[in-house]
Amino acid sequence: MSQEAESGPIYEEPIDIPLEEEDDDEEDEVDEVAESHTPSTTQEKLRAEAEGHEDAEEDEDMDTIHANASRSGTSTPLGNANAGAGDDDEMEEEELDEDDGDEHGRKRDAQGKFKKYPKLDPAKAPPGKKVPLHLLEKRRLGRIKAAEEFARKLKQIGIEKVESNTLPPTGLFQPMILINQKNYSSDYLKKDEQVFALRDRKVLRNNTQVPSMANTPDVTDLKRDNGNVAEQNEAIGEEDIDLSDANTTMVIHPGSNSLKIGFAKDESPFVIPCCVAIPKSELKGQVPVNEEKQRAYNRDQPTEFHEIKSEIQHSFRERMRFYKRKVQPNAHEQVVNYNKLSKPELIEDKNDYNRVNWITNPDRRYYGEDALKCSKEHFVVRYPVVKGGSFNISSPDYRSLQDLMGDFTGLLEHVLRSPKFQLKRSQFTQYKVVLVIPDLFEKSHVETLIRCLITEMQFQAVAIIQESLATCYGAGISSSTCVVNVGATQTRVACVDEGTVLQDSCITLDYGSDDITKLFALFLLQSEFPYQDWDIESTHGWYLAEELKKKFTTFQDASVTVQLYNFVKRIPGQQAEKFDFKVFDEVILAPLSLFYPDIVAQLRNELRPPSPNEKVKSELPISRDVFTDNLDDWRSLSQAECLDNQLYCGNQDEFQTLCRILDTPSRLDELQTEHRLEPDPRQNYAPLEKAIVQSITNACLSFDISKMSSFYSNILVCGGGSNIPSFDFILTDRINIWRPRLLSHTSFPDLYKKLSKQIKDIKNSVKNGEGKSSGPQEDEQLKEKVREVIRRELERYNEHIESPNNVDHLLPVSVLPPPKDLDPSMLIWKGASVLAQIKLVEELYLTGADWDMHGSRILQYKCIFTY
Repeated sequence: MSQEAESGPIYEEPIDIPLEEEDDDEEDEVDEVAESHTPSTTQEKLRAEAEGHEDAEEDEDMDTIHANASRSGTSTPLGNANAGAGDDDEMEEEELDEDDGDEHGRKRDAQGKFKKYPKLDPAKAPPGKKVPLHLLEKRRLGRIKAAEEFARKLKQIGIEKVESNTLPPTGLFQPMILINQKNYSSDYLKKDEQVFALRDRKVLRNNTQVPSMANTPDVTDLKRDNGNVAEQNEAIGEEDIDLSDANTTMVIHPGSNSLKIGFAKDESPFVIPCCVAIPKSELKGQVPVNEEKQRAYNRDQPTEFHEIKSEIQHSFRERMRFYKRKVQPNAHEQVVNYNKLSKPELIEDKNDYNRVNWITNPDRRYYGEDALKCSKEHFVVRYPVVKGGSFNISSPDYRSLQDLMGDFTGLLEHVLRSPKFQLKRSQFTQYKVVLVIPDLFEKSHVETLIRCLITEMQFQAVAIIQESLATCYGAGISSSTCVVNVGATQTRVACVDEGTVLQDSCITLDYGSDDITKLFALFLLQSEFPYQDWDIESTHGWYLAEELKKKFTTFQDASVTVQLYNFVKRIPGQQAEKFDFKVFDEVILAPLSLFYPDIVAQLRNELRPPSPNEKVKSELPISRDVFTDNLDDWRSLSQAECLDNQLYCGNQDEFQTLCRILDTPSRLDELQTEHRLEPDPRQNYAPLEKAIVQSITNACLSFDISKMSSFYSNILVCGGGSNIPSFDFILTDRINIWRPRLLSHTSFPDLYKKLSKQIKDIKNSVKNGEGKSSGPQEDEQLKEKVREVIRRELERYNEHIESPNNVDHLLPVSVLPPPKDLDPSMLIWKGASVLAQIKLVEELYLTGADWDMHGSRILQYKCIFTY
């Protein structure tokens, strides 16, 4: 039999199982279609010719057909087949009578087809012929046999489908019938009700109400909404309600110096000092007296303080010399002599346009600006929030945590009742809140604040965002960014990449703009300031110090010369006095304390450290892990290294620095697995420029070393303490001065990747090829081998840098100022308002039902960061 006639398409099977015959169903279809075009006379002759070539084997096949007729659902009875053949013969005779003249033409066509296929087996029908029934049955039997063989092979291999009932049919548990996976379907996670965030979003939409016109600040919106109130009411409960509506979302940013709050649609927030004035009569005369503070801010300071001040003055003069600027040799003597002879000028009340109406009547509590005007003789001014958003649990002015929370909620309600908002407490349920928290937050403080907003003040929902991420939103920066936030009491550094604050890059420095204010006042007193009995800790004394700092401090070198200024001395109950005074380098020495924080530490050492309020501290315990009892707050490698004074800057040994950098992954693992039961009480006084280098380096080592250039090119400065002229310019210089040479070149990421790969290969070869290390001697040999590789590659790196044909260059440092016409102190709040207006915030809202059901655990599922 010819193989060309039987050849057909070959299909690949998962298992190669040899079959006796490979029949093609497509060939049958082609034959049936071609049958209609074949003359009936030719069919009859070919069928007769094929029957003449049948042998005994065909008889056996026919017997098999009759024997298996009952097994086939598609077999045709022989009688029906003969009847069908008889009908075909009658039709053929009629056609021959009608078309007798075309018979010779049809014969010629049939002969041509046989000439075209000379090797065709007579037992097989040529193309265009109908296949005999016995051949179709033979093919069907072959397919049945092949299927049986295929099942037998699957059983041998062990991959056959078997429905085995392992449980007895009796008893409590009954065996389940297996599901045919081709026919069943499921709606799991296909409906909004089955997704946690979407289910809560639907509940919020159903509870959302259209805000009244009195709560919409803009007049243009009022005019627009007058004719659309009915349409808005019809839209309530529909799926098109926008949960990111700026009119119903408030953004709250609590800080140690001020509280910023406003609607998400506002261009700028409402800023109020975060303080409360309590009449002394309410405290029953139990008012602490801080005599140590009054003594510490006198102009007489110890020798260590003057040594650090001399170091800062030397750095300033070196900077002036580098930029070719002259410094008057007797400038300090001119300032002192003039200030000694300065006499006051009395100002009548009617001529004092900036007169302060001091509050001396202790009839009630005062908040914000009014609290700062209260005299400390009749009031106690308390600050419920310190250190960038944490509760002031160390203040001795509070008797309990409820007392502290009462001050905070009272301050919020005072703001919301103001003419800007005009909200009643019953209307809080119509509004949602986006809350800004620090980068290195304390979980117990954050949870207490959220509980206060949701449970006590009854806001509809609350979402939280970290400060550094909000800063990037506010500035519109999407690339890798290093954020520097200079606050009132703290300065925070963190790196943000791909919408995430990198945990090991976060650094919190315990100094800020308030320390600059105190130093500036102290430097003025040492220059014979006309106001010699200046009490910085008093309300009016601090008010004057803040005013002088904002007006005169600068980093511009051209402005540092002998300057003549004036100020007005205002004391409650006394007539205002105007003084003229001169300043020289005091205007730049005070803000330079950000880069020389040792002078701040020295100044604080003269103060008696405040004893913690144990009663309030016990009511707000530190968050701990349930199973290990360890601290559960964020841990940062950069913060730990700054506290241990293990900085990359200032280390002249490049080999030691490179070894520490390559050992960073193991140090990260040790830090996260360290058993820490109590927080570190030490203060972080690392210089700002060194902290920035530390943060960027550890961020790249723990995330992606190739991001180093992007971080240095996007250093974003924010916070009220950074609002000093030319701050970005001097910060760029300080980073370029103190950044190690090893970390300054663009080829360092390639060196790090190369060394990491070599060290990994060495350890794998020792572990797999030479066997595992069995003692300290083998471990020491491995370490020595690794150190030798590091030393050799470091020498090549230095030779490459120092070669005259080197094409590498230094990593550029670029400090980005805030966007135009935007106060840097408002940048964080502005970024949070951006988050409040995008769709993402719908999945971050925490409702009262969520908090009642899950508690603080809900923060693990509804935070944009890892809580």
